[in-house]
Amino acid sequence: RVTKEVDSTSKEAKSFLKQQEKRQSAAPAAFPTVSGVKRPSGMSSLLGKIGSKKQKMSTLEKSKLDWENFKEEEGIVEELAIHNRGKDG
Repeated sequence: RVTKEVDSTSKEAKSFLKQQEKRQSAAPAAFPTVSGVKRPSGMSSLLGKIGSKKQKMSTLEKSKLDWENFKEEEGIVEELAIHNRGKDG
């Protein structure tokens, strides 16, 4: 785990906060609230969450994520799409 301190107004901090918001909004959808569906509860559920291993991110996945974030921050997504459609793409 790497800890990095950045200014709260920097692009990197803003993109990190956006990612956190996306994760927060996606988390409630993971547990369906339909009646008749058994939801995990109690001590075994808590121990399962604590003891479960987090999935590691491969170098390839990290590079792809970094590239996507860079394209969005720099605003070059459309420019790259247009260039890739041409014969020099």
